[in-house]
Amino acid sequence: MNSKKFFIFISVLSAFFQVSAKCILFVDRDGDGFGREKAVFDYDCPDDNDIPTGYSRKGGDCNDNNRYVNPKAEELCNGIDDNCDGIVDPENSKDCNRYYKDIDYDGFGTDESRCLCVSEGDFRALERGDCNDKNPKIHPDAKEICNDLDDNCNGETDEGENITNCRPFYRDSDGDGFGIGDESKCLCKPDGIFRAEKTGDCNDNNPEIYPGAYEHFDRLDNNCNGIIDENPGNLPPPPPRPKPKNY
Repeated sequence: MNSKKFFIFISVLSAFFQVSAKCILFVDRDGDGFGREKAVFDYDCPDDNDIPTGYSRKGGDCNDNNRYVNPKAEELCNGIDDNCDGIVDPENSKDCNRYYKDIDYDGFGTDESRCLCVSEGDFRALERGDCNDKNPKIHPDAKEICNDLDDNCNGETDEGENITNCRPFYRDSDGDGFGIGDESKCLCKPDGIFRAEKTGDCNDNNPEIYPGAYEHFDRLDNNCNGIIDENPGNLPPPPPRPKPKNY
């Protein structure tokens, strides 16, 4: 090896040992075990237990004035990058709220959710249970309307009494299509014996008796007009008269 190459080798080797002999620590002002500014010392680094107060082997602290902010900190919903990863209040931070997907802005979401510090995009509802997230008039707090839809998301359609657009259904025990006038419910659709939309039945225990029924000669008011066995034209013909006998 010539003298020039030997000189270069010795210089590189010397530089290596000089660098390796230096101790690099980080200034740790808040005492959280992480520093931000490098501090270089011209001696071997001490053991962890002997590191001078105000210094740390670990860097990466993004706020050296707050001991609760460092790379090992838990992320909180507080508007601060607690763990120094460059993200403020990410999903699933401590104390996050469950936000449900609410496309129609009615305040109720589907079961799809994210735990966030603040609402984000379509994840804006704090309550779920929306059975139609494309219609803002349909949600658990909506009033039921007679419209063939489950407006309040309870699994039933047009249920209940006295709701918007209801109509009277009369008690019709005998199922003849006519009910009793003083017994009715305002409904969207028939419910049990409240099934007749017409009233005027004068005997709700006989399906042959109702307004407009054929009047029979039976001592009953079949057509509920208040007259018994009226209108002879509608009555059956009398029996034939007997023929006279020849004596």
